[in-house]
Amino acid sequence: MAHFPKPFFRSARNAWFVQIGPKQVKLAAEKDEAFIRFPELVERFVVTLERAGNTVLLAGSTQNRPARLRVISAESTTECLVFLWTITPGGGGAGVRPANERRIQITNVGGFPLQPGIRTILVGWSPEAGVWSFWDPRRHSAFSPRSPSLQTNAQLLETAGARGLATQLRPATEGREIVVSVSADFLPWYVQQGEPLHNADVDADHVADLIDATPEAERELIDSSQSSDEAARRYELVQTMRAFRDARFRPIVLHAYSYRCAVCGTALKLVDAAHIVPVYHPQGGDEVTNGLALCRLHHGAFDAGLIGVRSDYRIIVNPAAANRLVEAQLDAGLDRFRDALPPSIQVPASIEVRPTPRNLRIGLEVRQLPPLLIA
Repeated sequence: MAHFPKPFFRSARNAWFVQIGPKQVKLAAEKDEAFIRFPELVERFVVTLERAGNTVLLAGSTQNRPARLRVISAESTTECLVFLWTITPGGGGAGVRPANERRIQITNVGGFPLQPGIRTILVGWSPEAGVWSFWDPRRHSAFSPRSPSLQTNAQLLETAGARGLATQLRPATEGREIVVSVSADFLPWYVQQGEPLHNADVDADHVADLIDATPEAERELIDSSQSSDEAARRYELVQTMRAFRDARFRPIVLHAYSYRCAVCGTALKLVDAAHIVPVYHPQGGDEVTNGLALCRLHHGAFDAGLIGVRSDYRIIVNPAAANRLVEAQLDAGLDRFRDALPPSIQVPASIEVRPTPRNLRIGLEVRQLPPLLIA
């Protein structure tokens, strides 16, 4: 298991902000030692993505920025250049900068290249709030030679920690930018699907409302557009936020089952979040009680209706599905598969996140298991 350094933030009371004088050099050196080194930040970034089931390939060394990554999921592959720093309190001391300012200090880079087919990610990690914040590299092609830093604030980081996502509209070197902050569970979503949020500066006020928006509210936002360009931009924003809502399901289910398959107990980054009642069903949803953590083998068998889970958590094999496999001469391994099944799934310790009997019954009905097996 990767080892991560402990949070290091210090308040003004214990000399995070230094005064001009003999102590300045000593305290500045102490502050520099507190920064998390770039290779360790990359390790945290990679482990967070891999914990969510992605495969991450590193190209070259992580000793110097940027890190070049290939992030592979079941849905897509994303090539990334990752410029990564630690988020710290703003410099200058009390009365010089806002007390709630947070920033990354740009060091050891000459610019942020934008290349076709490669996504440039400009990101900071906040040990204070446990969240990632992303700036728009298109807005920062030039740096201030006096103080090359990018700012956000503590409120944004706290909100992202509580809701999973928060955005801030702020002035940038070139125009205005949307700063996006996400909790660790949503780092994979941002890397693969969250980039369009940086195009939402005109509609920044709507982002928070869309986190839990109904289809009716989404349609109203698009229909209230004053031009076709605005409608297209808002449609892209709505689609991005829908992807965010979809992304919430997987982490809460995997957390509930400790990243292990409810059937066989396998982890190995091979576990998915399966909907008990499919999302297309009128009674489907993304609540944790409508989810099961299943390895890819048992997820496939569950979705295909080969196995099911009764309301008492017992695992059953669908005889009709098994017979179809035999008829199609695709039953190789069926006996071993069936014999290896435990009597029941392993449910979370907390009752509040266990599958509901109602969802389990509907799930069996939707997959057309025999009525006599549904309890």
